[in-house]
Amino acid sequence: MKTSQIKVFLAVVRNGTIASAARELNRSRTTVSTMLAALEDDLGVELFERTGNQLHLTPIGSAIVTDCRRFDQVAGQIRARCQHHLSGAESVLRIARDDALPEAAWRDILRQLKTRFPQTSLSVYLAPPRELPTLVRNQSVDVAYGLMPELQSEGYQWFRELADVRMLTVAAPDHPLSQLKRVTQDDLVSHTEVTLAYMNNARVEAESPETANYLAFTQYELIRDAVIEGAGWADLPLPLIAEALRQQQLTVIRHRSAQWWKVFSTLESEQAQGGAVVGWLAGALEEYLEVEH
Repeated sequence: MKTSQIKVFLAVVRNGTIASAARELNRSRTTVSTMLAALEDDLGVELFERTGNQLHLTPIGSAIVTDCRRFDQVAGQIRARCQHHLSGAESVLRIARDDALPEAAWRDILRQLKTRFPQTSLSVYLAPPRELPTLVRNQSVDVAYGLMPELQSEGYQWFRELADVRMLTVAAPDHPLSQLKRVTQDDLVSHTEVTLAYMNNARVEAESPETANYLAFTQYELIRDAVIEGAGWADLPLPLIAEALRQQQLTVIRHRSAQWWKVFSTLESEQAQGGAVVGWLAGALEEYLEVEH
């Protein structure tokens, strides 16, 4: 029993005649008839009753139609996976990322990825930027993306800068800092800072707070929402807060260092380097950051 014979059987089921099935398959009627007969010989049963040019399924023929459709589907999946492998695309990819980019942007990019590489299975883990290098180094993931600290490409990891991301010091419009014509460092220190938290040697730490009075969260989105609600001020990436700025939920405070830059980067493990999916994803992220921000 061959997959080509099953395809012929299903084509005849759909069309009802050898001639129509041959036209669908772009084969001669003799070839279709021979392949159908060979399948019946292999199975040892008659699959069709013949009335003139019309073919009608026998009871056993009807009984195996669903199984044959499943067989054909599985055979197609096997072929697709093999072609996927031959193309150089990864079969499984484990990704870690921060949330410096909007979730909608990530969903759209991953949707495009799955359309282009439908056989690649993805796992995506959200983590603070400072935890990303450790996840790659410990081989917990294959590749990481985010505003992680600058690293050197060495050993089994490859670090690449994708784009500069503008960071803005922001507060809610009715926050006291937003009312000042000029914000000094003393003003910042006297108000609650909302900053990132991350795991360091099994301890949760705040990332470089400029004041002893702070709130620390593991995600930029949580920081953004807390600032919108008036909990304090924060340094946040423009791609994540662009909409909140347009809707005047946030305002950039008047501090001399209220605008600065971080680098959005990728860190790839040795296994991920040169992969077709990893390469495409880095390019898509780079294009998004260049076009949108």
